Amino acid sequence: MYGLPKSERIYLKEDFKNIFSTGKKVQIKGFTFWCKLNLGEASKPQIGIIVSKKLGSAVERNRCKRLLREAFRLNKHLLKNAAILIYPKEKALLPSLQAATKALLELSEKAGIKEECKGPNIP
Repeated sequence: MYGLPKSERIYLKEDFKNIFSTGKKVQIKGFTFWCKLNLGEASKPQIGIIVSKKLGSAVERNRCKRLLREAFRLNKHLLKNAAILIYPKEKALLPSLQAATKALLELSEKAGIKEECKGPNIP
């Protein structure tokens, strides 16, 4: 019910290679981010997370991935239809869900895939 469906995950090696080669690369302190806009109306934002063993133990790597997936799940309505790859380089930058959300939104804004707020039109 609250999980991230398989249709919103990037998991195929060919998809990773395609995004690496043709996507836009953005970096901020401790993160590298690749994105490629999905063409088509039915497509949804998708996420893939790459975590190196240099980041720490399996427990720390899995926690990092969980936090980034949850930040994506809660904020995907703010993102354009794009395929996103995130590569965190420092575990100290993700102590909480708030930090993961802040990093995701900062990266997406810098990459230009963050949607403008579409609130009610108040005169």
